[in-house]
Amino acid sequence: MAVIICSTESLRVIEVVIVSADPSNLSILGSEPDLRVCAIEPNDFEQTVTQVAAYEPNIIIIDDSNEAINVDILSHVCALRCPDAQLLVLLDSDSSPDFNMLKSAGFKVRGYINHDQRPFLAKAVRVINAGESWLPRKLVAEMLDYFLELESNLL
Repeated sequence: MAVIICSTESLRVIEVVIVSADPSNLSILGSEPDLRVCAIEPNDFEQTVTQVAAYEPNIIIIDDSNEAINVDILSHVCALRCPDAQLLVLLDSDSSPDFNMLKSAGFKVRGYINHDQRPFLAKAVRVINAGESWLPRKLVAEMLDYFLELESNLL
């Protein structure tokens, strides 16, 4: 008699909400079988937050290119309304995220994706869903330096 053991982790669907006016962001993730993706076009701040919370997402992706909604404030509010969801920001430029960006988002964001990394968006979603971060090594080093300095000032 054969026994088949399946990992339930591989069978779980990751609920993803993309807050973006750009339909190409949705098409990047649309063909992934383990991701259920919903797109929300950000117009009104309160309505956007209500829509995001209604989906009960595992991952919230916020597109930085929309000037109508402040990413830092949206990150804070989404973290309060959806405490189990992880946040990922799609950067509008090819620049690398820095410590000030992470700090101004209240350390709520678990990852940043710039234009060069868009093909890796599905991988970043899976990494963040697994409890890890999608941050450049330079930014991780900046974070460590900041917290080590903070700790030494407290002692």
